[in-house]
Amino acid sequence: MPVDIPKTMRALVENDAETGVTVASVPVPTPHAGDILVKVAYAGQNPTDWKHAAYLSRAGDILGCDFSGFVVAAPEGSGLAVGDRVAGAVHGGKFKDRGSYAEFLRVPAHLVWRVPNGVGLPEAAALGVALGTSIQALVQSQGVALPADGEGAPDRGWYFIYGGSTGVGLVAIALAKVLGYRVATVASPRNFDLVRSYGADDVFDYAAGADAVVAHVREVTGGVALGLDTISDAASQAISARVFGDAGGQLNLTLVPDAAAAALRPDVRLVPKLMYTYMTDEPFTISPRAAPPVTVPVIPGDREFYAGALKRYPDLLARGIRPPPVVLRGGLDDVPAGFEDMKNGKVSGERYVYKL
Repeated sequence: MPVDIPKTMRALVENDAETGVTVASVPVPTPHAGDILVKVAYAGQNPTDWKHAAYLSRAGDILGCDFSGFVVAAPEGSGLAVGDRVAGAVHGGKFKDRGSYAEFLRVPAHLVWRVPNGVGLPEAAALGVALGTSIQALVQSQGVALPADGEGAPDRGWYFIYGGSTGVGLVAIALAKVLGYRVATVASPRNFDLVRSYGADDVFDYAAGADAVVAHVREVTGGVALGLDTISDAASQAISARVFGDAGGQLNLTLVPDAAAAALRPDVRLVPKLMYTYMTDEPFTISPRAAPPVTVPVIPGDREFYAGALKRYPDLLARGIRPPPVVLRGGLDDVPAGFEDMKNGKVSGERYVYKL
């Protein structure tokens, strides 16, 4: 059945550096070749959302990455139809015609996943960045294949995750278990039961001090060969590098490597990854307001890899992948308060999701 698509919509956009974000009326995006148009039902909040608003976005850019909703326009041959339930992630805070904190968004048809029956749209909206980042690190960057449909995974030994109770951390723990790892992580004691429920085999208090964390993880694991630092500040990188075994290995980061941390263990490769490279087939520029712009090139194969991974999402959910605990908030007008909560460290072990 045709959908009546309006000319304008409400969206959370960057206003300016002084006044922050605001809800405004903007044009409904026009799909490009190969795009679908999605009526957004729910939008999930990620740390990158408030950071874009605070440091990167320009006036008029629509904020928000994670979404779930219904297809309202789709090209022939896309494999999707009006009314299909879909979810995914876009590079929010960068463009004026896409972003999940909006009533409609455009996205390439092959960069969404069908939400299966039995999976709620609020939960689907909390998976985009968390699962995409986890797959980018544990699977693509570290060279470990997802199990084939119907197949299990071998015992791959120990894997270390710094920040197990973050949104990415929780999903990465669950993914590591699907891949066959035993998982050691650090978190706050109030989240120990939570990270264990996602599959962590060993969890230690990150506040016990760097030496205590390193000694504990190395004693339990014998020293790991692979890891993911979901925080990626200087302190977390230093701790994460030190828990590796004598043969070194690869530690993936969500931010740029710290030179001092890299110097601690030259045999540990500190590899940053940026999920935004999955979302475009053109170079893009990140333009911090207080620093020179950085051009991010197209990474050959990234978009194709991500499109293939998205097709596996229903199977991964059936294997036990699930989003962080969802906290349903209000609508677009409530997002700025959520930004402040996350900015001030009040969001832990959960994911804010907004109903649009």
